Amino acid sequence: MRVIIASSGPATASASPSPSPSPSQSPVVSRAPHKCPSPAVIAHRGDGAPGVTAFPENTSAAELDAVRHGASMMNVDVRWTADDVPVALHDATLDRTTTVAGRDVPVLSMTAAQFTALWARNNNGTAYAGHVHPQTLAQLLAGVKGAGVPIVLQMEADPFGPGGGGQASINALAGVVSASGYAGETVVGGWSAAAVHAFAAAAPGVRTALIQEALSTVSAPAPGTVSASGARILYMDYRGVTATSVAAYHQAGLSVWVWTPARPPDWTALRAAGVDAIATNWVPSYVQWAGGRCTAVLP
Repeated sequence: MRVIIASSGPATASASPSPSPSPSQSPVVSRAPHKCPSPAVIAHRGDGAPGVTAFPENTSAAELDAVRHGASMMNVDVRWTADDVPVALHDATLDRTTTVAGRDVPVLSMTAAQFTALWARNNNGTAYAGHVHPQTLAQLLAGVKGAGVPIVLQMEADPFGPGGGGQASINALAGVVSASGYAGETVVGGWSAAAVHAFAAAAPGVRTALIQEALSTVSAPAPGTVSASGARILYMDYRGVTATSVAAYHQAGLSVWVWTPARPPDWTALRAAGVDAIATNWVPSYVQWAGGRCTAVLP
């Protein structure tokens, strides 16, 4: 995947680039045509760094705000509730991003109705001054429909791991994606080949990605391993790629997406290495560095 002329896991937030515009300082990016030779930019959790977006992470408000400021793709983490409803949430517990009472309260201890009755917190765990509820994935997808850019859904929980609902959870996720009207612009990523295989079987035609936290080329998966999962996209830690490894993945017909570099020197090196998309918490700074909005071409 590359970018064309524009018409319009577990990653943690990286250190702030300098300078980084605040939402009030960041101009709305024009949708006018713009030739963009840089990788497409994925809004990590809807710009996951405190101070970059005015909205809590993994909410439709944050995702739409990121699109307004130039994101090529949206990005949402997915977990499941006690009643097997897919929800937009990164952490396995609720206390950082919601007003739940207590500490280390697992999302698996709550129903979807209980989850959405909470209030969202700022991305750094502080109180949010607005009134935003955490959302089910169905609610979030309904909220961003018409945004005009693809969305990347990351299965942060392993449906086949401890507490997971197995194929039933996969089927619930596939059902939400299929009913959203956004399936053609959705990429679903999993941390294991089993999860990727299972989702592909439940939702034929929806694009999939294999997510890997490889910190070097030594621990990075071989191209054949990625292809065997059925995924056409490798989505991995940016520290694990080189120009040589990217070329090998491309030769195997794979796109290479990386997360979550924060600074222009890293973006420049990754562009030179040939990666296809970069997920970052700093979309306004990235768009300024790239010279404008880039449109993603899904593989």
